Amino acid sequence: MKMNAKNMIAIAGAAILMTGFAACKKDSNNNTPTPTPTPTPTAYPKTVNIEYTLTKVTGIDSVSTIAYTNESGGTSSASNVRLPFSKKITRTVNRYDNLGYGFNAAGTGSVQMKILVDGTVVKDQTFSGTTVISGTLPYIFQ
Repeated sequence: MKMNAKNMIAIAGAAILMTGFAACKKDSNNNTPTPTPTPTPTAYPKTVNIEYTLTKVTGIDSVSTIAYTNESGGTSSASNVRLPFSKKITRTVNRYDNLGYGFNAAGTGSVQMKILVDGTVVKDQTFSGTTVISGTLPYIFQ
């Protein structure tokens, strides 16, 4: 039998179809992987409640300065602050907006800083020192 171009194309096409059907064969164990759901992105801009807290763990009872991102996205500060400290603000934010929160104190001890967004702790860290204690916490909205 002579092979002409038409017969060769037909045989090649049949081979491709058979390979495709074999590749699509159903798994006999029914172990079809479940697709991972894509998280729904949070809609921005959004209004959030932010709380900054600063609590004595050991040692010092006050800090010399506190600075934090305020309602307008600017910086506010306070001096000679007794611990514990808490400041609540409401702010409208966009994705990738950031917050900053920091303190300085003279003395020995440990201080715990927290940033809460809508009641959930998003940053939490303890800072210690023997002469000077200082710390900063940044947060970026995702």
